[in-house]
Formats: sequence, C-alpha cells, structure tokens
Amino acid sequence: MKAVIIAAGEGTRMRPLTYETPKQLLRVCGKTLLAYVLEALPAEISEVIMVVGYKGADIQKFLGEEWHGKKVQYVWQARPQGTAHAMSLAKDLLVGEKFFLAGYADDIHGADGVAALVAQCRPCFMVAEVEDPRKFGVIETDATGKITTFEEKPEHPKSNLISSGFFVLPIEIFDYPAPPRENGEEYIPDRVARMIQDGHEFYTECSTQWIPIGYPQDLQKAEDILCPKK
Repeated sequence: MKAVIIAAGEGTRMRPLTYETPKQLLRVCGKTLLAYVLEALPAEISEVIMVVGYKGADIQKFLGEEWHGKKVQYVWQARPQGTAHAMSLAKDLLVGEKFFLAGYADDIHGADGVAALVAQCRPCFMVAEVEDPRKFGVIETDATGKITTFEEKPEHPKSNLISSGFFVLPIEIFDYPAPPRENGEEYIPDRVARMIQDGHEFYTECSTQWIPIGYPQDLQKAEDILCPKK
C-alpha cells in the first residue's frame, strides 16, 4: 500500500519557529515531527508520496529518495488549497483499491493504532475523542462504527468524536470532487460526505496515542509526554 503524506502548509500557528524551518522538521526529543509520522507507518506501507510546498526543498533534502527501505516521491502544491486538493496531486502516482493518507505530517500518533488502521480491509478513519471538537473534523457513527456524518470544523458539533488526520481511503474518492469553500480551499470531509450519500461506507479505528502539534507550546507538551524528566 502507498502512503500520501501532506506536508505543504506554512505552519503559521507555529511562528516564529516556522519562519526558518518547515513545521514538519521541528523537533520533539531530538526527533523531527515528520520522522515520528514515518516511523509509525507499518511494514504494509511500501512507498511514500510527500505533498510538499512551503520550504519543500528542506523536506526533500531531509528525506531524500528513500526512508528506511520505503521509496519516497514528491509532488508540489504551489499554494495552500486545502487537504483535498493536496491529496489529488498524488492521484497519478496511486494504484490499487486503497491508500493511506496522513492529512497532517506533524502530529504524533501511536504506531499500534496506525498498524490497526492500515490492517483494516475497508475504508477507515483514525479517530479520537476531545473536549472541544469545533476545530476538527467531527464524526458521527452508528452502532456498528460506520460513519454517518463527517463535518469540518462545525460551530455546533454533533459529537466529541473527531478525525485525528490519518485515513485509509478508497481510490474512488478521486471520483468525488468537492467545490472549494469560501477561502478557496478544498476539504476531504466534503468529498467523504458525497461518497456516504452515494452509499460508500467508512469506519473508524481509535487512536492508541495522538499528540496534536498546533502551537509552539505543544512541542514542550509532547516532550513532557514522550521524554518525561526523572
């Protein structure tokens, strides 16, 4: 299976740290955030497609053409146009029935949960529960764990269950383009919503560890979790 990793954003919330360094190459416990993402990928992932943009040459220099035996290819997003647009840039490099997508190349995930996600034989989202879901993609499921709704950053969330940004998606998602939002960006939830309406099924896998990195202070929080001082 191939993995698409989106690493094109400017990391504006992480400024001033990202003025000189792309967010994905900031470090926690001496290791880059991107390395945490890559090391969580199970053996089933044979190839990585990096979607880069802002300071993408730095990421390309860091990774090269191979990472621990996994081939690495690059596609470029010239300007921010959302995760769905970034994902679409990798379409011509994907084959088969499904692929892995890391919508954020800078959050830290537990490897066991990622392995369980990839092992699913059906389209699946990595999920977690949060106190305030309004800044995330919010998910509702039925009793079987099948996703019934997926809404990006709703003002009035219908649940506390959110997408933590890792997915196994069917190749058919490229047949369901969604119009850009008012900000000009295209979002994955809009495509998924159309697919659900058309009868496609998506399920969930709970994250075993998820440390979101959105602001500079989150780096220290991650250090405290992963490298606690004795």
